[in-house]
Amino acid sequence: MRTASRCCSQQLSRSATPALDRGAPASAAPATHVPTAQSAAPARRGCLLPSRAAAPAAEVTSSSQPTNGPSFTLECVETGTDIHVFGVEHLAPQPHIGEWIIRQRPQAVVVETAMGPEHGAVSGNVIRCGDQVADPTAAFYLRMFCQIGVSLQDFKEGDFTESPLWGNVRTSYNGEQLAYIGAFATGAPLVFGDRPKDITYRRLFGLTTIEDLDKGYSHQATANYRAFLGLPPPPYDPEALPVTEVINMQEREAVMLKVVYQLCHNRLAQQQLAGGRPKSIALVVGSAHLTGLKCLWVSGKWRELLGIGASPDSPLPASDLLSAPPLPTPESDPEYGLRRGMMESMMRLNVTREVLKDVETVLGPVPERQAVAAEAVKEVYGSPRMQLASLPKELLDKLIVGLPRGTDFQEALQTLRDIRPMNGGPGYSEDMVMYVRGLNFELE
Repeated sequence: MRTASRCCSQQLSRSATPALDRGAPASAAPATHVPTAQSAAPARRGCLLPSRAAAPAAEVTSSSQPTNGPSFTLECVETGTDIHVFGVEHLAPQPHIGEWIIRQRPQAVVVETAMGPEHGAVSGNVIRCGDQVADPTAAFYLRMFCQIGVSLQDFKEGDFTESPLWGNVRTSYNGEQLAYIGAFATGAPLVFGDRPKDITYRRLFGLTTIEDLDKGYSHQATANYRAFLGLPPPPYDPEALPVTEVINMQEREAVMLKVVYQLCHNRLAQQQLAGGRPKSIALVVGSAHLTGLKCLWVSGKWRELLGIGASPDSPLPASDLLSAPPLPTPESDPEYGLRRGMMESMMRLNVTREVLKDVETVLGPVPERQAVAAEAVKEVYGSPRMQLASLPKELLDKLIVGLPRGTDFQEALQTLRDIRPMNGGPGYSEDMVMYVRGLNFELE
């Protein structure tokens, strides 16, 4: 039996893309570089575990070769199953993930990113070669990845990854796609482990206040700037996350761990493994989830979050984390436009445009009479200057250079701070919109 290690051992980071904030008068404006609004969030690092004892079913071992194998390995002590966790940078080529799956042949491959809408409709859904799917894009990729997997099986000289076909495949697809191909090549079920994304969007919009979304904006902007400066994120404390981070990250991590736990016991409703309880499972997730997954598993907090008991037979859909609350409407919420604009402004700091389109599909377009407020908030919060205004003073001081002696850039940002809802402000004003527009021009 392995000894549980501290979940602070794995250090993870991402870099942010710099941009230049311009526009304040030369006498007051320092030279400063800022991450763009579309920068990816850095992965979280460190862990402050609760004082309670670790759950008996949780042990962790770190991989000695994280670039060639899993980022770390969890163990389900009750069944002796090793859970090999791989962190991916979405859309980046990481051939070692598919190669590990092909060589080690885990009994199941669990992924955060579904292979299409039907696969991602329910946590724990399984997709296999030959399944009929209605979505044409998903059907195309399923046929293509299965064809590659079957063709790899024709290589009879040993390791599939030594075949000429794999030599081409490994450089043509990203890490998640290679995990799909690896599962299909070895016959392992491909299991969707995450919560359906529409539930996450609805919970993020329906269970937060405007002030919560504003604080979430600060949290993400701070994380981006710390990554830009090469600073480590603060220690990860699962008990002190902002509400938006709990909904968008921690709840989903608890769901993924429940799916894996049920697979360990061969109790997943959608998939009964022919060989009984598995010896090993691969879990492929975005690298930003690694620290949270490890900490929740070691502490046992994932069970507490789900609130459905410790039994592997307890049904995941019974958890409140899989329920979508009633959404605010323009009729029920006079600040609906402000809320929509604030949520998108926060999300723009760490998600792609495709995700934002998904959110609009789920929540619907902003009604015309609310659109003015939503667009004004996005314009104010989309400015690099507002990102700077959201930073703690000690971090801002590390960013700002070239100030004339006796000046304080904190004062130049005060009007932006005052307008924020978390500070009692309205979120936007016509004057503030004109001010941030003026920052896009250099004055002669």
